[in-house]
Amino acid sequence: MKIIITLAFILSLKSSFGGPVLSMNRAFNAVIELIPFLVHEDQFKDKKNDVIIKTHLKELGDAFKKAGHDNLIKHDLFAPSYELLTEDIHEMTKSFEEGKKDYSFWMMKETMTMCLDCHARLPQGVTSSFQNGELSVNTQKIQTPYELGLAYMIVRRFVDAKQNFTRDIQDNIIRKNFSEIIPPLKHILMIETKIKKDPITMISIIDDYTRKNNFPSFMTEELQGWKRRLLIWKDEKLLSGLSTESELKDFIKRRLLPLKRKGEYKDEFKVDLLFASGIISTYFFENQNSPSAPEIGLWLGWMEKRLKKDEFMSSGDLFLKQCIRKYSKHPVAKECLEEYKESVEFDFTGSGGTSVPKEIARELEDLEKLVYPKK
Repeated sequence: MKIIITLAFILSLKSSFGGPVLSMNRAFNAVIELIPFLVHEDQFKDKKNDVIIKTHLKELGDAFKKAGHDNLIKHDLFAPSYELLTEDIHEMTKSFEEGKKDYSFWMMKETMTMCLDCHARLPQGVTSSFQNGELSVNTQKIQTPYELGLAYMIVRRFVDAKQNFTRDIQDNIIRKNFSEIIPPLKHILMIETKIKKDPITMISIIDDYTRKNNFPSFMTEELQGWKRRLLIWKDEKLLSGLSTESELKDFIKRRLLPLKRKGEYKDEFKVDLLFASGIISTYFFENQNSPSAPEIGLWLGWMEKRLKKDEFMSSGDLFLKQCIRKYSKHPVAKECLEEYKESVEFDFTGSGGTSVPKEIARELEDLEKLVYPKK
């Protein structure tokens, strides 16, 4: 599985937020320095790299602390990300210093997922705070087109990201490394659905690849599954956005409840989750005082958790935690807690069974106390 560990966060809509922009530039510079170690787990765990890794982890933590006063972070759509990111950076640094590098590496992967997910959640026309500063992506520190594509996604330069993912796909087609083609294709799918909400373009991309290449059956089946769902979504009138609470509730009832009733469903329905997550996120961004905020948190958590299982760089856990912490007395908090428990079990279950780190188990206990306080 291809993994690039990157950290960043959307902080500002206006260049007047000079402090947050400068802090995030510092954070992104630290990320670029960490990438060579975090792409390759063996280098991350090599003792000779401990000093430089600790230095940049500290720089990362300091930068995030200084960015916490931005008003946008207080929005329910982003507050959980910032809170969890600051917690995770502290936790991963502490665990790294204590020699718990397996756990620290896992925390870094989780944080990267949160950051990419968060950047994809803003409305398409909103720019990253990085683009308002002097920071540019230093391509000399990035090793592959796939990694460069992810770096461009961090700064919301989606055209550049898509070009690099396309280049990575072409390189792997030439090498016949077909198993390496799906990850960049998933990112292109995310750009065209969750961000741009453009099923027609994605259908054209799939048709072009399948017409020109003799892909293995597993690839063809996955791409055709995506296309089947894209053809259904091309007639969705609400791709342009939700306007009212009534439209929101109708959209959930019509698009999401049928999927939830299916329980386990085919991977092609990830297309539905990408579209729905993007549409609901945009509505929430524009209606931060929505009376449906608890339910929105539950649904975003439910969708993103399933996207994460299919390696779509999504993070449902942050919304589930936000739901539990902020709305612990609301009926949906119990559902959020159960969804989060399931997510943790999935992450830490392998061939040897389930082994949840004690830090995560302790967090679960604290969340349970919020929902089920002792009398």
